[in-house]
Amino acid sequence: MNIFIGSYNEKDKNSIYCYDLDTQKGILNLKSECNLVENPSYLAMSKDKSTIYAVSETSEFNGKFGGAVAVLTYKNEEYVLNDIKATNGDCPCHVLLDKDEKYLYVSNYMSGDISVYKINDDKTLVMTDFVKHFGSGPNKERQESAHMHYCGFIDEKICAVDLGIDKIKCYDNDEGKLKLVNEIDFPKGVGVRHFLVDNKNPNIIFVVCELSSEVIVVEKQGNKFNIIQRISCIPENFKDSFCAAIKQSENGKYVLVSNRGHDSIVVFEWINNKLEFVKYIDVKGKFPRDFLLLKDYIIVANQNSDNMILIKFNQENADIEYLTHDIYCQKPVCVIK
Repeated sequence: MNIFIGSYNEKDKNSIYCYDLDTQKGILNLKSECNLVENPSYLAMSKDKSTIYAVSETSEFNGKFGGAVAVLTYKNEEYVLNDIKATNGDCPCHVLLDKDEKYLYVSNYMSGDISVYKINDDKTLVMTDFVKHFGSGPNKERQESAHMHYCGFIDEKICAVDLGIDKIKCYDNDEGKLKLVNEIDFPKGVGVRHFLVDNKNPNIIFVVCELSSEVIVVEKQGNKFNIIQRISCIPENFKDSFCAAIKQSENGKYVLVSNRGHDSIVVFEWINNKLEFVKYIDVKGKFPRDFLLLKDYIIVANQNSDNMILIKFNQENADIEYLTHDIYCQKPVCVIK
């Protein structure tokens, strides 16, 4: 199984890596790497595994303000840069590919906006819309303006998570143009970052909050969204930790969140419509920004210690076994398959 890693490696250095996950032996082996994209901090993969979409999280591209998004073809362990386009926004940090692979949505963190692209048959990109958020929050250092962090789907709506204004804004795509249809408001200062929709109940949304280090559980009832639970991701009185990725086990039983600072993955059990704390997993490194949760494995990218770890994970009881924690990778920040 191919596992792809995005990183914060600078221009002209290897920054996208492909590892082979040997599920028989429980090891990761480096297969290939490329230096075609600067700071590819988030990746998306086509269904046929032939095309990689990668943001270039920068503040300048081709001498102009903003970052970029790249399209790479991957075949026989070789990468070809098929297209790269400016996002017109500062520090793009997330890329979302729609299920029909017709449109691409890029979240520009610093400038708080979404770049929308139509994907041509030849895998080149054409920007069709650019949607900017406005506002601020109570955290003067982190919420001085809108900060787009993530786009995902809820009921086929493109839902944009904005850390700076504590909102998720939901849009329809009308032939490449986004139309606002709903908003989900969160308590001020929590810093919403990512979300996932419960894989057993599409009316339950788990929202991870970076600034308050918690998961907020939201229940959708018609066109309304109600908060039904808030639960901390770190021990009481622990400071200087920031949540990052949130994932759910294939069977729906567990929700996991990475903690940068506490340097752990917290495991919650989803039971009786409520999250209950189970345990912390030591990530054997520093600043776990992203992780991949497979049926039987967890692969963690530790950004500040230049390492990844591979853990055997039992989705029936959340038991774990460390397989290796010394997989070298420079500034890894995204893990996909």
